[in-house]
Amino acid sequence: MASGNQSRYLVYAIGELLLIIVGILIALQLDNWNQERQEQEQIAKYARALVDDLEADVEMIEPMIIQTKRIAAFSDGLNEYVRGRQIQDISNLDLLYLTSHTWYRPFSWNRAAIQQLTNSGSLRLMKNIELVREISDYEAFTWHLDEDYEADRRVGEQAELAASEIVDWNYPEREYKTNPFHWQSPYAFPPTELYEVYSDVELELLTDDIRKVRAMVNTFDRLARMRARGESEFPALQEQARKLIQLLQAEYPE
Repeated sequence: MASGNQSRYLVYAIGELLLIIVGILIALQLDNWNQERQEQEQIAKYARALVDDLEADVEMIEPMIIQTKRIAAFSDGLNEYVRGRQIQDISNLDLLYLTSHTWYRPFSWNRAAIQQLTNSGSLRLMKNIELVREISDYEAFTWHLDEDYEADRRVGEQAELAASEIVDWNYPEREYKTNPFHWQSPYAFPPTELYEVYSDVELELLTDDIRKVRAMVNTFDRLARMRARGESEFPALQEQARKLIQLLQAEYPE
């Protein structure tokens, strides 16, 4: 009789233990589900913020495409203008115009959301592997373009310095409707509007040595490589940003 009671108590105890274990496992699973839900909600917030950042980047790139194409056009125009000319055939005003563009605006990529995704560890918790790869590739591309900008900036500084030793920039300030030096103005040579505005001003080159002028042209020729930024790299980054926006919106709809 005692043996039977002990058996029942043992079965009861085991059943109680199993219930406790099952309860703990269920509680742990619910906790894991809740934690994952919170993580995914936070990732969704970062993702929507990233969409906003990417849209801002797409808009920011547009003027840089225009600027870099314009710089390349001016560099080509300068090369063509000086080729075969003697020093007496070169106009200071022409060179003023042709050497007026050596810079494009510095980048200000909107990296806040990407940094939040990375620093919080949320990026590795994203379930869409293609999306993670696209985000990483996009960020790497922007860092690559930062390096390109620094190289272009140095070339621009050298070109500007070379021009300062050849071209007299001391024309009087005058108001006129369309500023041909503005980055949005299309390349147009000869600069007839400048001729009209400064028809009463005659300034000479700062050198009478054609070799110095040609050395300046060689420096400006290096600016022509910015054409690749405007025609290839910036549009490619825009396309990559638009694709990433679509992926994010599909994965994390409002």
